[in-house]
Parts: sequence; structure tokens; C-alpha cells
Amino acid sequence: MSPRTAQVVVLLLGLGVAVPADAQAPTPTQVIEAFEGVQGPIRTHRPSHPKGTCASGFFEGTAEGARLSVSPTFGGQRIPTIIRFAVGGGPAAADTSRSTRGLSIRFQVPGGTSWDMANISVPIFGAPTPEALVEGLRVRRPDPATGRPDQAAVDAFIAANPKTTLQGRWLAANAPPASWATTPYWGVNTFRFRGADGEVRPARWVFEPVAGTQRLSEEQMRSLPADFLADELRGRVAQAPATFDMVLIFPQAGDDLNDPTTAWPDDRPRATVGRLTVTEVAAGPGGACDRISFLALANPPGVEFSDDPTLRARPAPYAVSLSKRTRPQ
Repeated sequence: MSPRTAQVVVLLLGLGVAVPADAQAPTPTQVIEAFEGVQGPIRTHRPSHPKGTCASGFFEGTAEGARLSVSPTFGGQRIPTIIRFAVGGGPAAADTSRSTRGLSIRFQVPGGTSWDMANISVPIFGAPTPEALVEGLRVRRPDPATGRPDQAAVDAFIAANPKTTLQGRWLAANAPPASWATTPYWGVNTFRFRGADGEVRPARWVFEPVAGTQRLSEEQMRSLPADFLADELRGRVAQAPATFDMVLIFPQAGDDLNDPTTAWPDDRPRATVGRLTVTEVAAGPGGACDRISFLALANPPGVEFSDDPTLRARPAPYAVSLSKRTRPQ
């Protein structure tokens, strides 16, 4: 992917674009084809956050986690995890770029089950619906004659929609993380947590770095190498594990549960339900995380999908992408 194409993808994912309410929901294959229309064929990398590093560790739930969800994930025992840290943009995206960072986790829950999740370093998603994401990609497909998208069509598409640049504005206002271990990672979508008391509570989550949030200075953005994050994390974890607290955030009346481009206010009730500990980082490219899509339809008991259309539409395209990447060439 060229730097220009990677930039287009990042900018697209920073747009909360609206499409007609009666637009037909895209199929999983159409979602991947829309990405391929901008990026080119997806055969060796993920369409989103393709540059990444595998890691591993464990998760331990808190007593509050066990109260708020009957999932064995929060039962207090040590749950092994397969982890992937990533950078938004193309496969060669610079670690100093103003794009999202990713934290994907597979919780290897006892009993042969697992729970996969994909989180990003921004509290909002880039599109409010699957239709918006796909139509935004399609309008940016390069013209074969010029190698560029029709800028007038792109401008018209953005101008016609009031919810644009929400994620992009956030990225512009916040410098990139100084480490994969020093940025929060949000789930962005709403889930339903079934508690020990039988009550079902809607919530979003964030993984907050115990080391605190640290971002690059302007000088560091200019001087650091394009691939510093993996080595930085390896060196950090060699000295001591990197840790994140998983915090549930609960809505109040009027908060939109089904639009991931809308962040809830900072004063919403919160509860710490567990801690993720990163103990090992792969020595180089590849590893156990490569063949995992990190978003599946199956959740453990006690964690259920909400009605957010982008959440319900995400797992199947992830699976299509995985099949393309792992198919013999």
C-alpha cells in the first residue's frame, strides 16, 4: 500500500459518515471488497491495523467484575491471553503517525472456550453504521485512469454528512502514544453484562494503562524511527510486565447505546472489573496472534452483544479477511 493510500484509509476511518436510512446492509464480502477497492488485494495482511506485534500474558478479574458479570472471565482466576498490539494505517505505517493503535485480546477461558475482542486507542469508531463505512470506502476508490479518487465526489460525500471528522479530530488533538503500554484502549461498542444478581447492564469498556498515559512530543514525532514501538515494548516488558485495568463505563439517560461515533461523557459511572498483564512480547514478526481475527460472534456467558449495528456487522468480515490471509497462495 502506498503512503497516500494508507493515509486515505486512516482519514476514512476518522469519518463518522451517514448514508440513507434505507441503504441495504453490506454483506461481509462486500465489506472486504470495499477495503480492497482502496488498498488493493488483501492476501497477506489485515485490512485494519495490519502492522502489529504478538504478545501474551494473563487477565485476572476483580470481585466487582464477578458481581457485574457471570462470565468466568471475571471469576478471579488467572486467564491466559493471546495479545496483539497494532498500528492503524497500512502495513508500513509509521509508529509516529497520528492514527489509531490497537489492542486485541483472546481470553482463553477455562472449559475450552475463548473470548476475542478488538480495542482501539480512540474512544469512538470511524463510522456510525456498516453502510457508512462501506460507502465511504467506495467513494474513495481510485480511478484507474488517474490512480486517485474523485476528489469532488469525496468532498460532496463528506459535506452531505454532519457526523464527519469526529475520530479524525480526536487524533489531531492528541499526540501519538509514546508506547503501546501507555495509551488507553477503548472497546467503542456497547455490550450487555449479565450480573450475578440477574440484572443486565449496558456498558462500554476501556483498558487503562497502569503506567499512565504518555504521548510523544513534537520532537519525538520527528526524530523517532518508524518502527520503534515493538522494540520499546520488548524492552519495557523485559524489565517488568505491562499492565492495564479493564474498566466498565455505564451510560446514563440520553446516552446513545448504538452509535459508536458518539463518546459518552467522562463523568459516567465506572467500575474496574479486572487487570490485563502483558508478560511476553514476540521476538520478531509473527506469532500466535497472526491466525486470530480477534472478533467473534461467540461471547462467554454474561457478556452479550448490544443492538449496535456496527458491532453486529464486524465479526463476519473479520472472518472473511482471516480466510483470505491464511489461504494457501
